[in-house]
This record gives sequence, C-alpha cells and structure tokens, in this order.
Amino acid sequence: MKTFSLFTICSLLLAFTGCMSLPTIDLSAMKSPGPVASVVAAWEPAVSNGDRPMRGFGGRVYFYDQDKNRPVKISGKVVVYAFDEEGRSREDSKPNEGFVFDEKTLNSKGVYKKSKLGHSYNLWIPWDTAGPEGQAKKISLIVRYIPNKGSQVVSSQATAYLPGRNSPALMVAQTEQQQGGPSPVPERARLTEERLIESNPNRPLATQSVIIR
Repeated sequence: MKTFSLFTICSLLLAFTGCMSLPTIDLSAMKSPGPVASVVAAWEPAVSNGDRPMRGFGGRVYFYDQDKNRPVKISGKVVVYAFDEEGRSREDSKPNEGFVFDEKTLNSKGVYKKSKLGHSYNLWIPWDTAGPEGQAKKISLIVRYIPNKGSQVVSSQATAYLPGRNSPALMVAQTEQQQGGPSPVPERARLTEERLIESNPNRPLATQSVIIR
C-alpha cells in the first residue's frame, strides 16, 4: 500500500473543502484580567434566619475589567453604603450605614461563587429586626471596591425596597411618584468616595458595620 505523506493528505483536504473558512478560536478567556474598571450590583429584599431574624438586602455583585467580557475575581475589600431615603434632604450625602467585607470574608463559602459566567459575590446587608410591625423602607445602596493595589471603583447607585407598613412620609412620596412620575434619587457615588470609615464592632446590625465620618 502506498504511503501518503502528511503534506499530500493536507493538500487533499484543502482541495475538498475549497474556500471553507476554519472556525475562529476565542482567546479572551485565556487573557489575564486587568484592574477592575466597573462594579455592577443587583439587590433584593431578604430575611435572615436565626435567633434574631433580620430584614435586609441580598446582593449579587460583579466586578469587570476594562474589556467587560466576564466578571473577574478581586483582591481587596468592599464597602457597601446604605442611605435611608425617607425624609432625607437631597443635599444630604451622608450614609446611614456602611458595611465592610474584608478579603477573607469575600473569599469565604457562601459569598464567593465561580460559574461559567465568571466570578460573583453574594453580600448580605442587614437593616432592622424582622416582624409584623416593620415599616416599608426605601434604601439606596452603593458598592465601593478598595483593591490592594490600584484605584478604587464605585458602583452606580441602586434603590431597593423593604416591604412593610407604610409610614406617612413614604406614602406621600409614593403618591407624588404616581401623580408626576418617578422622582429620581440624587446620585451620591462621587461624594461617597471621599468618606472615611472606622470599624465599629458595637453596632447591633452586623459585626462589619462601620462608623461613617
């Protein structure tokens, strides 16, 4: 039997396939991610289990580099600022609460998750004690990423709601929105970047709660 050389076989394959183009290979997943350029967070109301159930917010947070192809894994800490919008002046940019997640917490089971879509972080923000007497709340949340090296990045402001009994002020705000359309909440991300935070383990909401200066 006559032996064909590798060159001959390749020539025959090209002759049969004609001008058919070969499939392209996406090498973006093999590329090392750059520094975080944007933060995206989605928040939902939630209730914690335990001896003292608490109302709060569960968030799925993603961090993207400049290419924005896939969420990346981070090295550093994350601060979540919370603003109670009820009765707040539009000029008031000081958060009601701040919550710090250090690198160890961010890499712990139940917080960090890796999937085919990329890396993500599940964050829990406690707000108040759960119960039938709880009032409805309108809370704005901002995520601030502080890397071990490089520039800090702040997310866009997101507004989330806790269900409950409506207070008079919240009812007035909802009526105004229904009559004249949604009233935009002032964006405070840039102002928040300059806030100083100090550990405050005595706060009852969470051990990672902080004092906002």
